[in-house]
Amino acid sequence: SAAAVGATASSATASSANLDFVRSLGADEVIDYRAQRFEDVVRNVDVVFDTVGGETLERSWSVLKPGGRLVTVAASGEQTTDERIRAAYFIVEPSRTQLAEIARLIDGGALRPVVGAVFPLAEARQAYQHKPVHGKVVLRVVDGGSAM
Repeated sequence: SAAAVGATASSATASSANLDFVRSLGADEVIDYRAQRFEDVVRNVDVVFDTVGGETLERSWSVLKPGGRLVTVAASGEQTTDERIRAAYFIVEPSRTQLAEIARLIDGGALRPVVGAVFPLAEARQAYQHKPVHGKVVLRVVDGGSAM
């Protein structure tokens, strides 16, 4: 949740079918993006984390306060000449320190991962093709009878 990293308020968008689910993840304010434009509701935020890109990314700039930061995983920052998008683009890179901190937050209950489905490693292709309603797909790796 945003509170786990010190945020005092968080806003999120979702379809009407997912409003309660997103609230259960810890969002203070949930906006039905089909009924209302988020930029008509949200103002002067410190950080926007964009997972959609395109028009949503473009509209997100207007809700930032001066000096605010936009981070996106949905735009191709390597391909664009727009300096704002290049600066906002984020690529996930493995970090032992960060993974240990995430594990600590999960173990302490501050973060709750949502698992949509679990597949054995032998079914990786099916797992890749599976699109759960909520959560991530997890591959179960087994070595000598014990899960890793």
